[in-house]
Amino acid sequence: MLSADHADTGSTLLNADRSLLRKVNQAWTHPWLDGFFPRLTDLDRSRLFVFGILPATLGLCFYFWRGRAGRVMLAMALAIGLSDAFCYRVIKPAVQRARPESAGVCVILRTGSHGGYGFPSNHAANAFAGATALGMAVPGLRWLALAVAALIAYSRVYVGVHFPADVVAGALLGILFGVVVGVVMRRYSYKILHQSLGSSRRQ
Repeated sequence: MLSADHADTGSTLLNADRSLLRKVNQAWTHPWLDGFFPRLTDLDRSRLFVFGILPATLGLCFYFWRGRAGRVMLAMALAIGLSDAFCYRVIKPAVQRARPESAGVCVILRTGSHGGYGFPSNHAANAFAGATALGMAVPGLRWLALAVAALIAYSRVYVGVHFPADVVAGALLGILFGVVVGVVMRRYSYKILHQSLGSSRRQ
């Protein structure tokens, strides 16, 4: 059984989480943001993005980065895939935290109603996993990638489908998976490079 102090702390954090949600979702708003964040949060549903912008971006990456592009894309795909599976298959069923609307919190939904559990946010986790892996592989893009990931995470609260704690937890988990994958890929690449140099010297 939780002590009274623990119960009070939990209640304080819950109230702070709900209070911040209401501020982001209902107070810190602007008509321009009301159009921007719903589009950003639903990029995966946009045909223009999926069939136009994304393929064009990947093509440019392979053009400018040449052989390194494959390793960068693989690192990002692994980080996002692991993050998504762990959050959706392991943590969400274990925690079972309802989304704001299902929890009885009055929110302004600026995107389609979402089912399932809310903690942690898969969008935030995946965005930060990919951004972290990209930043480790291409340091020059680190802060830009993290800024985009932060906007995606914030958008989930703005449109009313996640509590702030959901996206913070998702972001931290995403960074963790991004770092792990990035470190493994670096060591793997170094090992291949070392073996290649050793082989060429013997020849």
